[in-house]
Amino acid sequence: MSIYRFFAANLWSYKRGEQKGKFSSSSTIIATISIAVSLFVMVLAINISDGFRHEVREKAVGFTGDFILTSPGVDPLSGLYPVSSELSYLPGLNSLGEIRSFSGFAYRSGMIKNGDLIQGVVLKGVEQEYDWEFYRSALSTGTLPDYSDSTLSNQILISGRLASALKLSSGDRVRIYFIDKSVRVSSFEISGVYDAQLEEIDKTLIIADIRQIQRLNGWSEGEVSGFEIALKKGVDSRDVMRRMNNIIYSSSTVKDPPADLLTVEEMYPHLFDWLTLLDYNVMVVLILMLAVAGFNMISGLLILLFEKISVIGLFKALGMKNMDIHKIFLSKSSTILVRGMLAGNLAALTAALIQKFFRIVELDPANYFVDAVPIHIDLLKIASLNLCAYLVVMLLMFLPSLFIAGINPAGTMAVK
Repeated sequence: MSIYRFFAANLWSYKRGEQKGKFSSSSTIIATISIAVSLFVMVLAINISDGFRHEVREKAVGFTGDFILTSPGVDPLSGLYPVSSELSYLPGLNSLGEIRSFSGFAYRSGMIKNGDLIQGVVLKGVEQEYDWEFYRSALSTGTLPDYSDSTLSNQILISGRLASALKLSSGDRVRIYFIDKSVRVSSFEISGVYDAQLEEIDKTLIIADIRQIQRLNGWSEGEVSGFEIALKKGVDSRDVMRRMNNIIYSSSTVKDPPADLLTVEEMYPHLFDWLTLLDYNVMVVLILMLAVAGFNMISGLLILLFEKISVIGLFKALGMKNMDIHKIFLSKSSTILVRGMLAGNLAALTAALIQKFFRIVELDPANYFVDAVPIHIDLLKIASLNLCAYLVVMLLMFLPSLFIAGINPAGTMAVK
């Protein structure tokens, strides 16, 4: 143990029942609690912010994949400009090891009617090989559609919000009207109802057989609105997008019609703008909590300094340098800070795990896109936060410690 840590550990010790040192002990406890509360709020804020980003992005990816390949400058929902499934670079894209699924899709807008209830809808046609993992996890009633047969399927999958608005349920048959130069009507059977709790996307979305959409759009079998590309877990999407763009630019031929690669963030900018705003709020919370923790530590250290002013004078009279005395008080501050940080982290992670597994705090999905406060624990990010908090607060500790340089040994030796 260094001499600085020795003094820091023993200079403020006192026996039970003695009055001496109780004031500094109270300030130490208050500073420790302040640090613990600040770290508790910061760690929990990061876990919740990451939880929202993780949950909302996973749901958005479930609807469209991480990327879509579609006609440039055209909303794929319009159904006006199909993409050919004969693009020369599609095999190269599909061969990337990071890709989990690669499938075509087609959109068609229409009107669904049930009695006196009418709702505008968008039908998304999917292929036989479509990855149903997301909808399987969100399925609330009924079953997933089966498009494996060689004939057209009239089975559809609708959202819980749409089913509630139109008073529909799995097993019901509905008519959907498609308006072009004339009005066409098709009958469909609701095989199941899903609840993804992402109203901005699923309130009008219906999943159907892609062959039905191609027929309604007047397209051939090889024409689609685009291709949905989903990546494996933990893959760097930016690196994959760069590599896919390289494949597109290097493998395209003059016969290939133009196509554009869009990210899920570009598909749903309103969702990710909301997440960005949430990140700004978290940043404000982090700054405020660091300020609170820092100023409480400054107050606590000033109390320690004032209480031991005669000891500081004695140290100076014995020839100890200002920096050496400074290190004693910084060592004491570091001990208080570490104890508070450990307590705050333990409390925050405990609360986060309880919320993650028991979902105690609930939310309105219509406003927050999830039914409970989401939690995503990133230990590396939490460790980085703790390191930054420690360094910032310890830098702030240099301010009150500068008080030591102005102490005159001759004026303090008589202080009791």
